[in-house]
Amino acid sequence: HLLLLPAYFAATTFESNGLQYKFIHNIYLKQLFYRIIFWLGYLAVLLTTFVPIRKISLDKIFLGPEVFSIRLDHLLHFAVYFLICLYYLVGQLKRISLFSVNPFPKFVRLILILAVATELIQLWVPGRTFNVFDMLSNVIGLVAGVGVIRMVLGNRYRVLNKIDQQE
Repeated sequence: HLLLLPAYFAATTFESNGLQYKFIHNIYLKQLFYRIIFWLGYLAVLLTTFVPIRKISLDKIFLGPEVFSIRLDHLLHFAVYFLICLYYLVGQLKRISLFSVNPFPKFVRLILILAVATELIQLWVPGRTFNVFDMLSNVIGLVAGVGVIRMVLGNRYRVLNKIDQQE
């Protein structure tokens, strides 16, 4: 296997302050690492569904009058799914994809399944309770994240298309 390494790796050499640095990069290793991190995170979210939790009271935060209060656990649910979307976005911006074919629709379906399944599974887990507002927070986090992804990638693709049309 060591004899095959030069064929798979590309090296970049640069000099700084009289020292020479050599970086070895491999898009396949980056993509593998990106996918492993994604699936570990996915499994971590899924596995937390099976962990019984004692009654934890998360205080509300108030956004003005008491009518506009948000429970911190709903904010946490929103944040988790929003951050998963940002992770996907970073990969896309670095030209690293989770899936070879139709990555965006597959990603959205996969995360939507996770958002719904993690709450439904709690119906059968002792010490956990199903909460429709947690599920709603998950889905809203996903929708907000998808909106950011479409906004950022949509602008990027529009700029690239304009450049192509000008040439």
